[in-house]
Amino acid sequence: MNALGSLAGVSDKPSSPLAVAGPSPMMLLHYPLFAANVRILCHKDNWRNRGQSSLASTFLSIRTAFRQDGMLGVYRGGHLYLLHQVCKDVLRFIAEHGFRLVENKSSSSSRSGRGGCGGEDQEAALAGRSYRRRLATKYLIDAVCYPVLLASTRAVILRDDSRSSWQLCCSWCREEGALVLFSGLSASLLSTALDEIMDWVLGWCVDHCSMGSDIDMADKVLLKASGSSVASIFTAPVNYIGVIQRCQSHSMGMLEPEPISELVRSLPWKGSMWQFVMFGGVLALNVKLIQWKVQLQNEEDYSAE
Repeated sequence: MNALGSLAGVSDKPSSPLAVAGPSPMMLLHYPLFAANVRILCHKDNWRNRGQSSLASTFLSIRTAFRQDGMLGVYRGGHLYLLHQVCKDVLRFIAEHGFRLVENKSSSSSRSGRGGCGGEDQEAALAGRSYRRRLATKYLIDAVCYPVLLASTRAVILRDDSRSSWQLCCSWCREEGALVLFSGLSASLLSTALDEIMDWVLGWCVDHCSMGSDIDMADKVLLKASGSSVASIFTAPVNYIGVIQRCQSHSMGMLEPEPISELVRSLPWKGSMWQFVMFGGVLALNVKLIQWKVQLQNEEDYSAE
C-alpha cells in the first residue's frame, strides 16, 4: 500500500533536504489510501487480520468508510494530515532561508579575508557540512511536527469519539505522559531515511546503467518512477510499524501495545509480495520497452547513414 503513493512524483535531481514542494493535489488521491491503510493495520476490531490485507481490502475499506460516513469518513483526519504537511513546509522554508542568510554572510566575509581566492577542496567541504546541517535540521523538523501526524493517524480510527483533536491530545498526555505523542517516531524517521537512501541508490543505478546510451530524460524519469514503486515495497514494513505504533496506547479505542516480534509477524507480507510481483512486472515491461525504443533509434540512425 505504501508503494501506491510513490507514483505521485519522482524528482530527477536530488534537491536540498529543506526544499519545499508544497502540498500536492495528488494528496487528494493518496490520503484515502493512507487512511484505509491505517484502518486495516490499526482498527481495534480488525488488527488481527492485518496480515491478510491486500489491494482489494484497501479499496473495500474505502468503500465501507464512504458508506458509513460519506466523504467525511474517507477523509477523516485529513485536515490534520494537511496541517502536518504545511507545518513541515513552513519550518523548512524558514530554516532554509536562515541557512542561506548565514552562509551568504559567512561567504562574503571569507572572500574578503582571502582576497577572493579559495580552493575547490575547501568549497566542497563547506558544501558537505552545509548539506549535513540541512539534513539534520530536516529530521529535527520532522520530529517536532510528529505529534500532528500522530493525531491525524489516530483520528482515522477514533470515528466514534466526539472530542476534538486538542482534547484528545490533552487526554493522552494526562494518561500516559507527553512522550506518548511521539510513539512510533523512530520507525517513522527510519522509514523516511530508508526511502531517501533507496531513491538515491535507484537514481545512481539508472544514471550509471544509462551512461553512454541514448536513453532520454523522460525515459530515465519513467524508470526511476517504476523502480521507486518496487523499492518502496522493501521499506514499507518499517512504515507499517510506525503507523501501528502511533495507534498503540492504553487509552480507550486504541490498540494495546504488543511486542515488536509479534507486530512484525502480523504485517501484510503476502500483500507486499503481490505488490512486488505487480510493480516488478511494470518495471520489467518499461525496461524492455525502452530497450526496444533505443534499438529502433539506433537502427534508424544506421539506415540514415
